[in-house]
Amino acid sequence: MDRKVLVSLTMATLLLMASAPLASAYKGHQLSRAEVVDFTLVDQNNENFTFSQSFSDVHVIAFIFTRCPDVCPVITQSLKLVQDGLSDEDAEKVEFVSITVDSSYDTPEQLKLFTDYHNIDWPHLTGDKEVLQDVYNSFGIIVEEEVIEAHIANADPTVTYVDANGNSSEVMFAPNGWTMNEILAEEANWSINATYGQYGHFISGINGVESPSDMSWYWSLNIFNESSGSWEESMEGIDSIDGLENSNLLWAASTTNTSLIHAPEGNDSSPSITVLYPDNTSEDHSLQADFNAYHLTKGAFSSVGMNSTFSNGNDGRTLTSVDDVSSPSDLSWYWSLHTWNTTSNAWDASTVGVDDLVEPTYIAWAPNSTNASEIPMPESLRPTDIMAPQVCNGHGWEMGSGEGKHCMCDEGFEWGEGDRLSCVAIEETDVEYTVGHSTITFIMDGMKPKIAWSGDSWKADDFRADLEQVVASQSSSDSSDPLPGMTFLIAVTGLAFAAAVVHIDSRDEEEEA
Repeated sequence: MDRKVLVSLTMATLLLMASAPLASAYKGHQLSRAEVVDFTLVDQNNENFTFSQSFSDVHVIAFIFTRCPDVCPVITQSLKLVQDGLSDEDAEKVEFVSITVDSSYDTPEQLKLFTDYHNIDWPHLTGDKEVLQDVYNSFGIIVEEEVIEAHIANADPTVTYVDANGNSSEVMFAPNGWTMNEILAEEANWSINATYGQYGHFISGINGVESPSDMSWYWSLNIFNESSGSWEESMEGIDSIDGLENSNLLWAASTTNTSLIHAPEGNDSSPSITVLYPDNTSEDHSLQADFNAYHLTKGAFSSVGMNSTFSNGNDGRTLTSVDDVSSPSDLSWYWSLHTWNTTSNAWDASTVGVDDLVEPTYIAWAPNSTNASEIPMPESLRPTDIMAPQVCNGHGWEMGSGEGKHCMCDEGFEWGEGDRLSCVAIEETDVEYTVGHSTITFIMDGMKPKIAWSGDSWKADDFRADLEQVVASQSSSDSSDPLPGMTFLIAVTGLAFAAAVVHIDSRDEEEEA
């Protein structure tokens, strides 16, 4: 074979090896995000913790607060099960980190009490509100003082979701910009042509006006800057902005003059959407419908990255799928709407549809085969004093009401046989903690969030399987990709091989001459 042909084939093979992606499947939601910002916070021992200086390349990041009445202890105990189930080798490669969302209350001393109570020692971090806010923003976590108080007391509306396997979680109404845009455009009967990719939704056409393929102009998302008193092009995509904080949206052809559009009428104005066309004509629409269960459902599910789809019929909208899980075509089961009855302290099947259920506080979606008594009560209505053992044989606390009441057992205890209101000693600590609330826990690959687990009803074994897979990918990279990296080494090897053959060729030619 001609030596140049051999070089070409070898180079092609090496470069293909360098660029071949590794396929993997995770049980949680796989993310594609940029690196988070580096940060330095203070742990429960009053010591500084700088993320980039951690000894581990794989981290589990949880967001908790110590006044949290149930979900935070559940997440903490579930993560403890994950940690305890790791092999010694993997455990050395993983750092668990919990970050407070309630820095006003969670001092290092308070975090120390929390970690001692749960018999854990991984870093629990707090710090200045400004630093923490940067951390929340980087992770895409929405944290507000009112939300913390709502978690403890009673405030914002929530949606409790029970999936087809009976797992439950509770999510708060925190719509992103795309959901707000979707609701407004739908009510205005506007057509939006959009595609969804790595960076979220990209709008190419509005009401039949399409941006040209040569990108001589494009549809630009604009947010009103109160400081400058003008509309400015958003630095974030429509999926990344807060739909409540930025409820007045302007889509403008990039070649137009946005000063032609008047300012929003104030913070109390209805959510609105405005379109500024390439010829500088415009039209707008403000939300007319009262806040109803449809808005609550869309806004809550979108806040944790879950899709929800509805069909329209003579009786209004009907929920057809949640998180891409649709009710079967034979209607052997379907998604059923429930409302919380504050008089009986129980869930009731809703007697009206989502469009007619106005100003809802607590709703639940579950397969119609679900026993309503087994749907967890809204978290903010539950007793807040969980630190003192209550009943449960003195080894746990009660949760829920009616037939759904059950014990949350302490470490080393589980339900007695056939009795969910008792806690008996067990030899192993593989206890499942199941309770509903909205939160997100991240598995980090370096500085990048790689896997997200929403809610708190996930199983420790499933979470651990994802964690072990990330550790394995890191270990594989470390062993086969020493500095400066496998891709680099393959490429250099290929180039060196080519250079060597070229050198031999040159020498042969010289000898022949």
